Amino acid sequence: MEYTYPLLDRIFDYYYSKRDASISDYKLYSCMHLLEPQYEMYKRFIKFGFKAESIVALGKAYSSNKGIIQELTALGIRVLQPTFSGQAFDDEHTENCSSIAQEINENTKNIILDDGGYLIDASKNKKIFFAVEQTSSGFRKLEEVAVNFPIFNVARSKTKLTQESPIIARKIFERVTEYTEDKMISSPKVVIIGLGPIGNATYQIFKAEGFNVDGFDLEKDKGNMIAYLLEKKPDLVIGATGRQLFTEKDFNALENDHPYYLMSVSSSDREFPVAAYRQNTEVHADVVYKNLTFVNNGFPITFKGLRNELTPVEIEKTIALLMGSIFEGITAYPEGNQGFLEIPITLQDLLNSNGDCGAF
Repeated sequence: MEYTYPLLDRIFDYYYSKRDASISDYKLYSCMHLLEPQYEMYKRFIKFGFKAESIVALGKAYSSNKGIIQELTALGIRVLQPTFSGQAFDDEHTENCSSIAQEINENTKNIILDDGGYLIDASKNKKIFFAVEQTSSGFRKLEEVAVNFPIFNVARSKTKLTQESPIIARKIFERVTEYTEDKMISSPKVVIIGLGPIGNATYQIFKAEGFNVDGFDLEKDKGNMIAYLLEKKPDLVIGATGRQLFTEKDFNALENDHPYYLMSVSSSDREFPVAAYRQNTEVHADVVYKNLTFVNNGFPITFKGLRNELTPVEIEKTIALLMGSIFEGITAYPEGNQGFLEIPITLQDLLNSNGDCGAF
């Protein structure tokens, strides 16, 4: 049965009843994973009053579904889907976001919806009505950036932090076990580097499932990470920090008689700098260098190019937080604020109230 996205409709109906003016002159610049739930969000943006041609949707090479790109384009939205060049994703993405920021018109009401903070960063000196940031890595990136407009901080909202992480962790576990079964890696030893919300939730699932798993927290463990890996000799190294973990020098220090499978579960390919070892531009192919295998081309293993990576019911609440934050900014704009704003309790209560249809 086709999923109807009842939480998105609940949020839409609440804010549409509060809308008191046309928003046809607004422009929405967005950077998102282009998947089915995001498509449903964009449809409701248009229904709310945005002109389709006033919406820019920048996709990411590793997380966009081709069918969804076509469907968004058919709505009249300007979809920008870069061809994967093989270079480090963050370098490529910075260029794409800078290109979009250059076209922002100072005479329109500009809104930014971002996943990762790069588009907001590129637009920090532009006239922006308000912005919304989805991810913790984006939050960390923007903490050091001076902006003169408000940013709704979906990334650190209680709803997302406490309810989404276990769902993402379960998907990570499923993808890892699928991979190890396919590669016939029996009873793998696992080390998870980074024990934030996602890393810790992932660690707990592996432990509960009886895996030989250890965690290395960069914020607490002051020892040498390479020495730790040489001692533990894990089969799987799962990076969950949202930042670069290794240099090429580090890779060469890992002994050549033990295979390491390196898996990212955060954004981009920054956990393990794989660009220097790529031989082609097949996005989801493994890359092998000596005894190291960069699984899924160093990109997060939660993305395979599918229409839905999580089920719609699992991810709907996150999408509703994003959509609701846009509607909140339009209907109750917080005058005079700069920098990060908490997500309103009213919006979170709407998502968590009795009769909730979402998974978390």
